[in-house]
Amino acid sequence: MESLRITDGAPGLTALVGRATGLDASASARFQSLDADAPAVDVYVTTPFDCIASRRVSGEASRDGAVVAASDLLAALQAGRAEVGAARDPNWPGALPPREGFTVRDEVPVSVARQLADKGRELARQFSGPMGPPKSLLDSTVLTADAESASPVEIPMRMIFTCTSLGFIPGFAAPIDIPRHLRVSTAGRWVRLDAPFGSVYHSTGLGLFV
Repeated sequence: MESLRITDGAPGLTALVGRATGLDASASARFQSLDADAPAVDVYVTTPFDCIASRRVSGEASRDGAVVAASDLLAALQAGRAEVGAARDPNWPGALPPREGFTVRDEVPVSVARQLADKGRELARQFSGPMGPPKSLLDSTVLTADAESASPVEIPMRMIFTCTSLGFIPGFAAPIDIPRHLRVSTAGRWVRLDAPFGSVYHSTGLGLFV
């Protein structure tokens, strides 16, 4: 039985895991313990958009790299239990992004991301089939960060969809002290979007989990 003992950040993690299981009832969650002055854990969840998402909490996991069913984690969080279910390590589809080495490349107003997501959802309603939005729409580049550099960063619609579907982008009524931008970072083949309420990762070139 795996455990996650949280001292701060439980409400935000509960919101993330709840949305992740709403998108995919079979979603998995994975814990990455951080070396810091105070114990902390990055909790990653899978999504149906070929992206993974994470949120950081203060506390300790039973084991670095442990994987559990997101539905089990959600039930434990809602009940206030530290025990979060049986280990399901084989269910995780690949490696996690690197712990370190990300370089900030650009910042994008959340209003731009919100507009892109609204447009994407409209297109998805028009062209989606039984399996959801078409791959061509998810793969389409909707934003180019650090555009003037020698290696601009292309942001696909799937990353924007993930941010909005998981509630990472604040609404208009959010408190004034909540940041109003997305930070774009890269590390090798990984692209990361840091939003006010969580981070989204996508791997370029080789596919997410290769």
